[in-house]
Amino acid sequence: MATTLIRNGAVAGALAGILAGRQLTATTAAATEPALDANVADAFASQFIIANAALAVPMADADNANIFLVTAAAAYAVMADRGARSVTAADYSQQAAAAAAQAKAAAAKLV
Repeated sequence: MATTLIRNGAVAGALAGILAGRQLTATTAAATEPALDANVADAFASQFIIANAALAVPMADADNANIFLVTAAAAYAVMADRGARSVTAADYSQQAAAAAAQAKAAAAKLV
């Protein structure tokens, strides 16, 4: 079962959520911040894929060509303004499970 779109949506949504509470400018962003933010989003997405696989009927890219939109929205919702800094995927097990369940419910509404 392909989950590339689903995972990419989780990365994008998590990154948007991580950055939501910050104002980024070239003069204030530390050189290591973008890489750390990307690694945190990647860790969340890895856990999201695990949570998706644990669903009774996991989501797959083939379910809908736009499935990444609902995975991104759900990831954003659970990661926004949380100050996430861990790069350990398991640290996001509760958030990922909630986001996967929400994305699964919303994916059924895509046309």
